[in-house]
Parts: sequence; structure tokens; C-alpha cells
Amino acid sequence: MSHPSTSWKDISEGRYTAELPGGSFAFAMSREDLPFREVCDLALRNNPKRRFLFVSKNLGRHIPTRPAAICEVASLLAKKLRIRLKPGPVVFIGMAETATTLGQAVFREFLAQGGNGFYIESTRRPTGEPQAFRFSETHSHATAHVIHLPSRDEDPENLLRTAEQVVVVDDEATTARTAAGLIQAMKTWRNGETFDAWLAVILRWKQGGVDDAAFTGIESLVEGTFECKTMEELSDAPVASECIDSQIIARRGIRHGSCEPQKLPECWDSTATSGEKILVIGNGEYGFRPLLLAEALEADGAEAWVMASTRSPVLPGGAIGCVRNFPALSGEGYNEFLYNVLEDHPYDRVILCLEDDLP
Repeated sequence: MSHPSTSWKDISEGRYTAELPGGSFAFAMSREDLPFREVCDLALRNNPKRRFLFVSKNLGRHIPTRPAAICEVASLLAKKLRIRLKPGPVVFIGMAETATTLGQAVFREFLAQGGNGFYIESTRRPTGEPQAFRFSETHSHATAHVIHLPSRDEDPENLLRTAEQVVVVDDEATTARTAAGLIQAMKTWRNGETFDAWLAVILRWKQGGVDDAAFTGIESLVEGTFECKTMEELSDAPVASECIDSQIIARRGIRHGSCEPQKLPECWDSTATSGEKILVIGNGEYGFRPLLLAEALEADGAEAWVMASTRSPVLPGGAIGCVRNFPALSGEGYNEFLYNVLEDHPYDRVILCLEDDLP
């Protein structure tokens, strides 16, 4: 069943209002490198610490997204960083789970534009191997994150420990508290050593957050302020998880970092017929290789979209047209969700990409 979408109004240049079941919003945008309404929609979630969700349209997470849209925002962010950062290697950290695809895409574009460095992403899943540090995301349904320790082969220059510039990549920043917590945990792990910390996001809300001070700079494509009013009481929220998942040991993969973006697995079939409509679905933190597959399918003549399942519970309505709920495909004990894929979807083929064996 499909649910009511967001009702938008353009008030004047840079000013918008939006209504969705259970909430109303007012926006005042100070900068739009890309049009605000082309990069963002809205949803409500049952979380007492943060009742709403900005749903990025160019992320490949909650909404099926064309690969070119993800690549566009990644390229624009990389260009901004290339202008602002000093010469020298840069550590990029993609924020699980929402920005793991975007984070690696920004890193890929940064290298393509002449930069160099190392990429790693936070995770809620341990590999059973050494960890560098942990931090928390207080308003999330799953709060605990870990950064694993790379091997010498994965990080031959020991950049995670020594690089003088670190970029955290996320989809949006309201308070920047989570990214600031990551940076503080990293500084503690580095025995208090200082470094330039940057935050790169699609959407930045300038709400006067004190955590902005944790960063040398914040790069974004859209900036503004908002007001939100929830108009109804929500039912009891799902219980948040404050621990790293440990029922299933995750694959090492990109969780221990790399100096190069991941490649498309040679065994994956990327053949398509001209004009074939294909949806590629990743699973949880596993999103970049599904993006690579969607790009390869388009190169073979298909029209491809990419998205990923998520463990984040979001209420139907607004940007969330429909919800599928199922036990985690990794075999861990939580539920996960797939949004906006109707029973009568328009795709000729749907491809599910997993990093785990099915339970």
C-alpha cells in the first residue's frame, strides 16, 4: 500500500514549507548548489530523540536513485574539498550506514581529481579483528559505531594514524554531534594529536550547533535553517541498540580500509538489454559495490537504479511510500527495512547484492 507523499509549497526564493502526515516544516535556504527539493524529502520516525528524517534523494538509501545522481553529488563535494584542503594525503571516513555508498563515491571522485589518501568507514558490525576506536550516534536507532584497525597492506603509509587531514562524509548534518564525536574519539586514539577535521555533507542545517567548532570546515551542497512541528503523538518507539552487533562476524572488506575504491567483483554478471529497467539493492552497510553494478548495467544499455536496505525504522508517509520489514539478511537479530519498492514496481529486474551468506 502506498502512503501520502509530502505536500510542498514554494513560498519565495529559498523558502519552502512542507506538510506530511504527523508533521509540518518551514525552510529558509541560504545556498543551493543543487535545488533543495531535488536533493531532499521528509519523513517521520518513531524516535523520541529525533522525530523526523531528512531523506536524501541522491544517496541510494531510502529512495531508488540513478547512479549518475550519486556520482554528481560525490563529484561536487570532492571538488569543494580539493579547493579547500591542503596538499597531502587525506583520510576519508564514510558514516555507517547511511553514507557508506556516498563516502566511498566521494573518495573515488577525490582520487580521480588528483587527490590521494585512504578510505575507511564506520560500522556497527565487528570483523573479529583489531579495532581502532568507537563512538556513539545518540539519536540513532543503533547508536554504537566502531572504526577497525587497518593492516599494513591496507594502509601502507599508516594514514589512519598519521594523516594531517581527515574528512568525515555523511548525508546531512543538523547538529554535527555524531561526526564531532567521531573526531574526538579519533584524537583520543591518536594520543591527543591535532589534525584538520572536515565534514562533507549533501545537506547542512545551520541551527547554531556548538559541535560545528570541532571542524576546520564543513562543505555542503545545500545549506539553510528549518523549523519542525510534529502534530501528533507517536506510539512507543522501538528499543534502541547501544551495542555493536556481535552475533555474526562481518567480512573484513572495506571495514579495515583501503587506499583504492572497491572494484566490481569479476564474478558479477553486468550484462543487460538495451532499455531494460533494473533496480539494484544493496544490504545495510554494503552499498558501494551495488552502485558499481548499477553503473556497469547502465554502461551495457540498461536504465538502472540503486538503493539499499537499512536497519533504521521510518514511518510510512512523506518520502516513504511503502515499507517492507524483514529479519536482517545477515542473520543478526534485528529487523531491517526496504523502502519505496511497491509490489507492482516498474522494474524489469531486481538484483539483490549481499556481502553475507543468507541465513
